[in-house]
Amino acid sequence: MGVSQKENGFVEGVCKRRFSAPKGYIYTLEVLIAISLILVSVVFIFRNPPAKPEFGISTMKIQGLQALEYLDNKGDLKNLVFQENETELENRIKNILPIEAQFETEICNFSCSAANVPLNETVIGIDYYASGYKENYVGKKVRLWIWRRS
Repeated sequence: MGVSQKENGFVEGVCKRRFSAPKGYIYTLEVLIAISLILVSVVFIFRNPPAKPEFGISTMKIQGLQALEYLDNKGDLKNLVFQENETELENRIKNILPIEAQFETEICNFSCSAANVPLNETVIGIDYYASGYKENYVGKKVRLWIWRRS
């Protein structure tokens, strides 16, 4: 048995500590610090609820595009673009779009004037291209701006 009681850490039935600093307290302190850091991080990340998505804007854009497609499928849009009759185009779109939507249309080649479009509203812009009417090349763009009635 060549191991003495002093090397083993025991002196006549009494247990001696081998290390001067207690490890259990330091480990507990580290765990508490880690838990508090995780809690602070979770509170910081999730303190604001996520914003609700705005479905109204995308719905209005789809309605505007569908109104232009409907007029195009009927054959009215290309005729009105060929004649550059914005007033009649706006009257026909007015009959299709819901009441809460206000809009402005412009028939143009490349850049459209946004003179009657409000600056203090969320405005949706839709471009629809008309290439020809019967045998005539038109090459025009219909720009439709939609916003909510306030």
